[in-house]
Amino acid sequence: MPNCPKCGNKESLPTRTFSVIVEPTKGERGMTERRVGMYTCSNCGMKFPTVISKQRYLIVAEDQLKTIQDELSSVKKGNEDLSARVKGMADQQRDLESSVERAAKANEVRRLQTKLSELEDFVQYLRKEKGELEQKVSKLR
Repeated sequence: MPNCPKCGNKESLPTRTFSVIVEPTKGERGMTERRVGMYTCSNCGMKFPTVISKQRYLIVAEDQLKTIQDELSSVKKGNEDLSARVKGMADQQRDLESSVERAAKANEVRRLQTKLSELEDFVQYLRKEKGELEQKVSKLR
């Protein structure tokens, strides 16, 4: 919101707006479009202009424009290729993660099967010991 140059009051809405195209000064390239708003101070009634926005435009030769457009087209194509590669890599990552998860589960199953086998062997040993102890007890009675 611009301030009135006379009294300093802030104004929110311009009474009218228009565009002005400014030619470049020596050493500058391109042209500048300025959107100017005309404000009227609600306090003192002074009318004053303020630049609302600026837009710079460069004038480019046709062959340069064609070169820039070709480069932009090749960059877009490269971007599409990279996007496809990233998508493919994401798919590969998901596949690898699932295979790692399957391998971890398979490893856990093997570990548990080994533990089960050891426990079964131990239970069999205990049963054998129990049988021998029962025979000794029956002989003593």
